[in-house]
Amino acid sequence: MAALHPYIRFLGSLPQFEIDHHAGTAIELRSGVVVAKYEGEKPHHQHCLALSWPGQPAGQPVLVSATKYVPLQVGEAIKLGAPRAELLEASRHIFVEAGVWH
Repeated sequence: MAALHPYIRFLGSLPQFEIDHHAGTAIELRSGVVVAKYEGEKPHHQHCLALSWPGQPAGQPVLVSATKYVPLQVGEAIKLGAPRAELLEASRHIFVEAGVWH
């Protein structure tokens, strides 16, 4: 089993995601997008996620900022009925755990 990055662990707790513990990724259940922590060498890669959709060429993920993607998915989870106050509090903690202060 792969170790889960805090961003992946948090996304996996949202109702629209499932964790693939063997790969260390989160799968968005509606679209099939696979979300992984991008492990690049540049400083801004510290908070970068790699997204891969079904049918996308292997090894060519789309890189996105976790500081944009995670709040977007929190909003989606709230629309799906997840408890708003709890999610907002948990999302603040995940950014602290991952090293981003908001």
